[in-house]
Amino acid sequence: MTNKLMLALVFMLLLKCTNAQQYLPLASPKTDYIADLALIYQGGVHRPDWTAEQIAPYVYRQRGKKTDFLFDGFLFIEFKNGKGKDYSIGYEKEHAGKEEWSWLLDRNFEKGKAIHALNDVLADLAKKGVKPVRKRKVVLTLPEPIHNQKDWGILDGKMLSFDNEENRFEACKWYIDNALERWHKAGLKELELAGFYWVAEQSTGGKALIPRIAAYIRSKKMKFYWIPYWKAEGHGAWKEAGFDAAYQQPNHFFDEKIADSRIDEACDFAKQHGMGMELEFDMRVTQPGFERRLLAYIDGFQKKGVLDEVAMAYYEGGDGMMKLAGHSDPRMQALYQKLATIIAGRQRKADLDYKQRAGH
Repeated sequence: MTNKLMLALVFMLLLKCTNAQQYLPLASPKTDYIADLALIYQGGVHRPDWTAEQIAPYVYRQRGKKTDFLFDGFLFIEFKNGKGKDYSIGYEKEHAGKEEWSWLLDRNFEKGKAIHALNDVLADLAKKGVKPVRKRKVVLTLPEPIHNQKDWGILDGKMLSFDNEENRFEACKWYIDNALERWHKAGLKELELAGFYWVAEQSTGGKALIPRIAAYIRSKKMKFYWIPYWKAEGHGAWKEAGFDAAYQQPNHFFDEKIADSRIDEACDFAKQHGMGMELEFDMRVTQPGFERRLLAYIDGFQKKGVLDEVAMAYYEGGDGMMKLAGHSDPRMQALYQKLATIIAGRQRKADLDYKQRAGH
């Protein structure tokens, strides 16, 4: 082998290593340094009120005198109002309009509940001298302006129709501005607003719109998040669409016919495309078969390096962590403790990374 050929092969190998795909890191500027993002289903009338007592099991775990902080990110997510209208296509026959979009923000910012309750829990801990190394972050749902909706509502004296791309953008811009105004007035001293979440789990109908929304959100110095379902349209092209951070749903837990190999496949896909991962379960986890399916996520994520190094989102049926924490079955309480131990350990790693970056 000539020296030139050998140098060429070495160069190609180095280039391949340099271009090797990696997961979305556990502590990343792309997520605004959120390592563990809890999906808090809130807004619809069918959801929990999310009082301070209800949200506390997501914020911290108390073991004797030791306080372990848990989730560092809270996505307040909703896709329907529970009264017959949806915030993303496919959930109801009728679509939410301006009135329902504004109502969702009313629910998010209701005193004593949801975001305010989260802030209250952290403020009460702070009074006892217990504060997280990093402020907890909030992500707000951005409803989808659904294409066939022609009567969303009046903005600046005109009725917006979502057959018009400019009208779709104007509605989203109005919502973002409204949310930011409410946030600044709320006085949430223990929290930071990280950005917004695109509630549609596929990019269908958003190829022209999503990049514009992403640019507007970034102009406000915030992030745009997405969690597509398995094989969703555009799930591998999330960067090109304009999102700052995306997490892959394996969609394994919910169907007992889906083999555990789906978890490996989803992890490999996420790594190839620079995504985080979503851990999934609901309260069927009280059944032994579904408990095994959750444990398959934990085992698979451990094997693939996700638990140690990768940004994660957590779907737990809308109230799973709350119910497990207060469950009458010791086995379910133990499952809560298992999940809490994993999250607390990941938080310690994220805190260490933060301190190193800050030069502490």
